[in-house]
Amino acid sequence: MSLLKNYWFWSTFSAWFISQIIKIIIGLVTNKRRSFLTVLFGSGGMPSAHTAGMVGLTTSLIITYGASSPLPVITGILTLIIMTDATAVRFESERHARFLNRMVEEEREPIPDDGKLFRTNLGHTMAQVAVGFAIGVCCALLLLLLPFPILQK
Repeated sequence: MSLLKNYWFWSTFSAWFISQIIKIIIGLVTNKRRSFLTVLFGSGGMPSAHTAGMVGLTTSLIITYGASSPLPVITGILTLIIMTDATAVRFESERHARFLNRMVEEEREPIPDDGKLFRTNLGHTMAQVAVGFAIGVCCALLLLLLPFPILQK
């Protein structure tokens, strides 16, 4: 089967792509990010594109094979790991980076060897992950419901 006709690919890619477009618009409108490339390749922000893509994949596999099949179970577990990493591990790392940067700015700590402060936009809030989750489910369902005869499941 061609990748261009692959329902699972398009469920994953469309969810990721739509999330990235939304993230770019929000990032540029709110001036939280300075450039298109920073928004596209940076971490964090609304919505979580990693969550959207993985939920799109998991949802499309559940639709195709059922929830008890090994494929959606495996991707579901990986999706939970990604969501936990985004909201817990990276979010906490972001808090640490903000604290360390504040210490450097207050001159309580020396500037890091490379002369740069720590990146502070690393993780996601629960709301950002929830919106990514919703986008992933919607993309998988819309691709299923819309008449795309070229997509093979």
